[in-house]
Amino acid sequence: MAESRVEIGFDGGLIISAKVADEEWAKVESALAAGSGMVSFNAEDTDHHVDVSKICYVRREARVGRVGF
Repeated sequence: MAESRVEIGFDGGLIISAKVADEEWAKVESALAAGSGMVSFNAEDTDHHVDVSKICYVRREARVGRVGF
């Protein structure tokens, strides 16, 4: 299962930073495209329920945990 490091910033200053599986991230992207409503997703064994209208920014790093030279 592929995952990404995601940072979601909210109105008021709260930030969620976690590793999110690609299947869970697809839920967030769909909700962002809709522009409003609630989205539920799991990140690092924690359920998050987010009001999409309160999101100010999203940052996603697709390459997480790569070790090597």
